[in-house]
Amino acid sequence: MLRYFACLAVTTAVVQSAEWYKEMKIGPAWSNTFEDTIQGKKRVAAIKGILVDLGENHHALFDTETLRLATAYPGAWNWGATPWTGQHGVLISLQNEKPVFNTETSPGWADPDGSFEDKRENPGFGNFKHVTYKGYYRNGEKITFNYNVNGSEVLETVTREGETFTRSFLITSRAQDLILNVADEKGAFTVVQDRAKSADGLGVSTSGGVKLAADPKNPSHLLAKLSKGANTALFQIAFARDLEPKVGPAPDFKALISGGPALYPDIIETKGTVSTDKNAPYVTDVAALPSDNPWKSNMRFGGFDFIDEDSAALSSWNGDVWVVRGLKGDWSTLKWQRIASGLFEPLGLKVVKGSIFVNGRDQITQLIDFNGDGETDYFKTFNRDVIVTPSFHEFAFDLQTDKAGNFYFDKASPVRSGGRGFDRILPNNGTLMKISPDGKKLEVIATGLRAPGGLGVGPNGEITTGENEGTNQPCCKINYTTGKTPVFFGTEASRQFLKDAPLTEPICYLPMAVDNSGGSQVWVPDGTDFGIAPGTLLHLSYGQSSVYRVLTMPRPNGGLQGGVVKLPISLQSSAMRARFQKDGSMYLLGFRGWQTNAATECAFQRIRHNPGVVVPVPEKLEYTSTGVRLKFPSKLDAEVAADVASYSAERWNYVRGPQYGSGEFSVDHPDVEAEKRALEKESHEHVVHDKITIESAKLLPDGQTVELALSGMKPCMTLKVSYDLEATDHKVMKGDLHATVYAN
Repeated sequence: MLRYFACLAVTTAVVQSAEWYKEMKIGPAWSNTFEDTIQGKKRVAAIKGILVDLGENHHALFDTETLRLATAYPGAWNWGATPWTGQHGVLISLQNEKPVFNTETSPGWADPDGSFEDKRENPGFGNFKHVTYKGYYRNGEKITFNYNVNGSEVLETVTREGETFTRSFLITSRAQDLILNVADEKGAFTVVQDRAKSADGLGVSTSGGVKLAADPKNPSHLLAKLSKGANTALFQIAFARDLEPKVGPAPDFKALISGGPALYPDIIETKGTVSTDKNAPYVTDVAALPSDNPWKSNMRFGGFDFIDEDSAALSSWNGDVWVVRGLKGDWSTLKWQRIASGLFEPLGLKVVKGSIFVNGRDQITQLIDFNGDGETDYFKTFNRDVIVTPSFHEFAFDLQTDKAGNFYFDKASPVRSGGRGFDRILPNNGTLMKISPDGKKLEVIATGLRAPGGLGVGPNGEITTGENEGTNQPCCKINYTTGKTPVFFGTEASRQFLKDAPLTEPICYLPMAVDNSGGSQVWVPDGTDFGIAPGTLLHLSYGQSSVYRVLTMPRPNGGLQGGVVKLPISLQSSAMRARFQKDGSMYLLGFRGWQTNAATECAFQRIRHNPGVVVPVPEKLEYTSTGVRLKFPSKLDAEVAADVASYSAERWNYVRGPQYGSGEFSVDHPDVEAEKRALEKESHEHVVHDKITIESAKLLPDGQTVELALSGMKPCMTLKVSYDLEATDHKVMKGDLHATVYAN
């Protein structure tokens, strides 16, 4: 039964404690990278791990890559990891000094040859060919894992009674013997219980003949062997430390995978603040977040999509998914429901045909509700081919689809703590990836990313990404590709397989004052009145909490070039993700997690264009052999438009090299020595711009387009043109264009 919980008033801020994460109720399953201690030595226990809460401060860690139970122990964990404590390079570490058992980081199940050898292309990382993780079921506090071993379907659940930990298995018919690595540490008592009874229609007929034995190749390994057969096997293995295990009754697997009671029955009600301003080009409505909630969940949403016109699903950096309802009304009552928790830093979410897909660092997960209570009963693996390392910086950004149903997301490179240099590079580091509509195929369509922040997929299949300043990235920028052929975006460490590919230059480079940390991109849909033309590309700046209109034009040799102008939109937090609703409004969210000027920790906002109010920014940019043309949305005052004093311009270049970012260098008078030093030493203090003379300004016959003749018009990485104009109705048109000019 759902319960309603009134939140604080919209104007009241909920203050998070400095150690809020110690108060948050994560839920019974927590996906993350975990470190633990085995025989006195620290190790990465599971890169794609799920920590199961077994009650009374007892836990078990399941590794979804090796399909092994890494450890079971009494105790909690030591906090770390960037989303929680803000630390770089410090993992969540388990307090398992006295575990009931541990297993090594080899496969949990033997391959068809009976081997536990790590035969992956990159040992220690990625999926195995003989095992496939499919997801987990949640029934109340109980977690049941679903996977495949050598062609046999497996259900496994871990329970605890006192100090006894029990692994219970239901395994379908087997074409060969299956061998499980039970434990790798001496001293754990184990017992096997054969179960030969029926399990409520699941077809259990015999126990399967499970036997325990030491591994002949390594006597410290305890193995369980399940004989091949056409039957479905149900068996248990119980563990206890220094006492006789107490084995409980076999679980009812049919019930466990059918959906169970709600964990989060409270519906949190908040209000929205709706702007009444009728004169501004854009107004911002703000939805109060369910920050005051019974689970102390911290609201830092990093992905969202609409379920329908009245509701949206949002994923938070700390692993939650919430649904908000009431968007179509007057926002006097917004109803929030926590539908999932414990996901691995999900910074992307997409709804496809009513089904919610969430992109975390470990996989894309489809959230399935069996019993209609809104909560997730099955965390189904949609695709988990992405390779992950323990690096704190391997953020998985965004989740988008194209018209054909393909999914897209991008992934950061493993930047070292402090932002300079990289840890070990593996496949998928610093790449833009495409996943087939059925989730079965992942392919890399761009490499050389450092920290893209997000992406966009256009109406005609165009694909864009942001990028952040750093090694080989002189400043932020907007990348562009058609996705037809893999391209290289500049970070040498993450070139991957494109060893000899040339650099694919961006649409434009963005100075730090314009964007110091990029977010996603979005196109204005057809039929939408947003004050600017449908098909227009918008870029979100996470760092500057701003939305930019991107003015593009084709490059002679292919691709796009152009620049950005800032839209007059006021935001309460960073600009990270945006989507358009059918009513023509743009919803936008962002949070504070790394460098940003965001005013608040997180905000979910609706941006509306006031009909009939002109958006005072250029709507078209063209380069000429002598300068630029800028078309404005209104007729301009001819005298002001033709006055060269209404404009100013400057240009500069950057140095792309191994240092962190770049200074700003003269185009007209290159400083060869300074540029050479910039390859060897950081050069941010070098700021030399070329002032450009406005030789003439001419208002073209349409009354809206100004043609500027710029002294020595030439290619440059940043061309800044400032304008201070007036429309014939006396409205001011004032702002800056930051553009990149390539050679024709």
